[in-house]
Amino acid sequence: MRAKAISLLAVGLGGALGTGLRYGFSIAALGLDPVLAVLSTLAANVLGAGLIGYLSTRQLSAGAKALWMTGFCGGFTTFSFFSLEILLLFEHSAGLALGYGALSLVLWLLAVWAGVALGRESAPSGSPPTRP
Repeated sequence: MRAKAISLLAVGLGGALGTGLRYGFSIAALGLDPVLAVLSTLAANVLGAGLIGYLSTRQLSAGAKALWMTGFCGGFTTFSFFSLEILLLFEHSAGLALGYGALSLVLWLLAVWAGVALGRESAPSGSPPTRP
């Protein structure tokens, strides 16, 4: 029971850190053209995908996985906001919305792949990626 409580606190702390940083990305994008402002979401999701890919190759404790992979990466990346942006872009331009969605998916997958590759290269054991 104690381990579950610690994991829950770790997820909450990581989520607060990730969400705070993600909000900082949004603040930095303020004043941009609304169509271009979605790039902060794209950047956060690509960076988060790369980080979770890298972390998945590390020998992390359950608490560290809860903090960084589930909490931080979960709070930092913004799939629900991404979905809303796709809808809003679609109202402006179907082509732009589809292009942004496709580009996002490709970049996320490439970022996770790069993170895993980097982690495997620098890991002494070359262990396979793990789930959070």
